Amino acid sequence: RLPPPPPPPPARPQPQAIRAMSGLTGALAEFHDLEFKNWQKAPAAYNKGWGSLTSQCIPAVLASVGCAPGVRLLDVATGPGFVAEAAAKQGAEVVALDFSAKMLDLARERLKDSVGDRIELVEGDAQKLPFPDSSFDAVACCFGVLHLPVPEAFLREAARVLRPGGKLAFTVWAPPPKTQAMDVMFSAVRQHGDPSVPLPEGPPFFKYADAAGAAAALAEAGLEGATTEEVAMRWEVPGADDAFVAFRDGTGRTAALLAAQTSEQLAAIQSAVREASEAARASPQGPVSFAMPCVLTVARKPGAA
Repeated sequence: RLPPPPPPPPARPQPQAIRAMSGLTGALAEFHDLEFKNWQKAPAAYNKGWGSLTSQCIPAVLASVGCAPGVRLLDVATGPGFVAEAAAKQGAEVVALDFSAKMLDLARERLKDSVGDRIELVEGDAQKLPFPDSSFDAVACCFGVLHLPVPEAFLREAARVLRPGGKLAFTVWAPPPKTQAMDVMFSAVRQHGDPSVPLPEGPPFFKYADAAGAAAALAEAGLEGATTEEVAMRWEVPGADDAFVAFRDGTGRTAALLAAQTSEQLAAIQSAVREASEAARASPQGPVSFAMPCVLTVARKPGAA
């Protein structure tokens, strides 16, 4: 006799269920679904195209929240698990959350050989964290805030789950032209495509790159002492088409913007980005190199640690 079939895997939340946790409706729900759909498709492309870049800010992020042995740290929008992995290697007790099951699958595969099962991976919504009040010493979110329909809800939730004296740190991209690859991409779309194609509207992409605006939002969420600094990073890729492919296949709303172009527009955009990428080589055989700084913001929950 054949053995009985294995039990089916547990059901995973669908995008409608995840956004329902935050009560999103209308345009906000549409933006959430766009981000969810693209991040479910993007794990491999993000890991390959963006991983070496976005990981560069991790030492500054972890230092800013006092990561150390015994610190209980929540990594929100963990993606492939870069921040969580680094924190675990420093001895922190790490929980890593993402709304994309596919991203968590990639993180689980990446982490098993480096930190084993020392990181708890949780599928859930950053805007309604499934954790008790005052349950973490630190919260980190690298490049996740700019993908949330209601980033202020995440800031409030981070304040809620932090213990008194605990710190939140998050990173966002510096606006162009400082972020040279973004400047190249968005200029190419303006010149050769249609930047106004109809897409679900999300919060301004560079909203929290402004120190005063970030500090005000953090204060409104119940956090104090906000500081902001720019972290220098450099994106180096070998091929002239690699930056374009990373934007096309490994992002959220930029991928949607590119997907909405006509085939002729997309080809012209790719050609323009390729030309700019070739011009960004330090030498004929060297890598394409773009300055891509981020903005790191840190704030503290009032009370004694």
